[in-house]
Amino acid sequence: MIFLDVQTVIFINIITDFLCILVLVSLWLQNRKRFKGTFFWVVDVCFQTAALFLIAQRGNIPDWISMILSNTLVVSGALLGYMGLVRFVEKKISQVHNYILLGLFIYVHIYYAFINPNLAARNINVSLGLLVICFQCMWFIFHRAEPSIRKMTQGTGIVFGGFCLASLVRVAVILLSPQSTNDFFRSDIYQMFIIITYQVLLILLSYSLTLMVNHRLLIQIHTQEEKFSKAFHSAPYAITLTGLDDGHILEVNDGFVNITGYHYSEVIGKTTIGLQFWANSEDREAVAGELIRHKRVREAEYQFRQKSGNIIFGLFSAEIIRINDVPCVLSVIMDITERKYIEDEREKLITKLEGALSQIKKLSGLLPICSHCKKIRDDKGYWNQIEAYIQDHSEAEFSHGICRECAQKYYPDMDLYES
Repeated sequence: MIFLDVQTVIFINIITDFLCILVLVSLWLQNRKRFKGTFFWVVDVCFQTAALFLIAQRGNIPDWISMILSNTLVVSGALLGYMGLVRFVEKKISQVHNYILLGLFIYVHIYYAFINPNLAARNINVSLGLLVICFQCMWFIFHRAEPSIRKMTQGTGIVFGGFCLASLVRVAVILLSPQSTNDFFRSDIYQMFIIITYQVLLILLSYSLTLMVNHRLLIQIHTQEEKFSKAFHSAPYAITLTGLDDGHILEVNDGFVNITGYHYSEVIGKTTIGLQFWANSEDREAVAGELIRHKRVREAEYQFRQKSGNIIFGLFSAEIIRINDVPCVLSVIMDITERKYIEDEREKLITKLEGALSQIKKLSGLLPICSHCKKIRDDKGYWNQIEAYIQDHSEAEFSHGICRECAQKYYPDMDLYES
């Protein structure tokens, strides 16, 4: 006994198709900037819905629209769904053979719609078209897609397997139990059951596509979390995450533990005030004011206190961020204590060197000297012996002696240079 006619089933299918469209449109709007191919799925379901609407209008609109265009939308929509799936997993596959298949499908449908009208042949043609495309989808998911993403796509692959099975069953039913009518609305219970099966599979497909996208989002979130967690904990700087309102420390990295000497459990939930982390409380207040005014602090030099009580120097940077809509402060401290000590030692050496250089006197410029007695005139106009002038204007000192020529000239009787 048939409790539903074909027209009622199609009307129900149109309503459920609209719900599927709403789901997939929402999915596309939320993820169109993240993943490719989702818009193809929206168009696919829109084509299926339009096809059902045109089929429901059979007898009220031209036959080429209700027979040819409607079923072309069914197969071409499935093809677009396949193309969207390929794009979603970021693969490139030529669709030339499918374009040829679509052209052949249209030719066969036209032949059995107008040249040799045959409803059974048209149903077989639609079923084979869906079978070929859905089989490609299933094969792609289980054999062509990367092993790393098969887990998230296998549910969709199973649904496409259901489409393949339904198409095979429909072809078998038509061949084993041919209909005596060419009126689609007078199809037997088996054909109506297949139509309902197709619709259930379409709903499952929409659901599985949503799960597939959500699964991929979770994978990306996990990857990002792992990436940032490694960057956070492996950074050589002291990084802290604190609440803006209460100042409690929410998270610290390994760099903070290494630089400050505090253990992880000793700081989580505590405040920097309670830990006396800031060497000067005025610095903390200045940073808080800067954050309130400008939302960030960049490479300001402050002193901090380690767990041991030692004072270290650090370049402090901070910025206000929001986590779960709660304002927090992300702070980074680069330990520059060693560099600071090196700079101080360098300044001391420079000061010492400048002091030493200031003690060195240097003779330069034009010196007026007598051509006969060799006295030098100083800045006050007095003539001085050359050794006296040099002693006054440099660090040089003299030790007196006599050269060979002078010894022979002035002391000829003394053999000062005889060996």
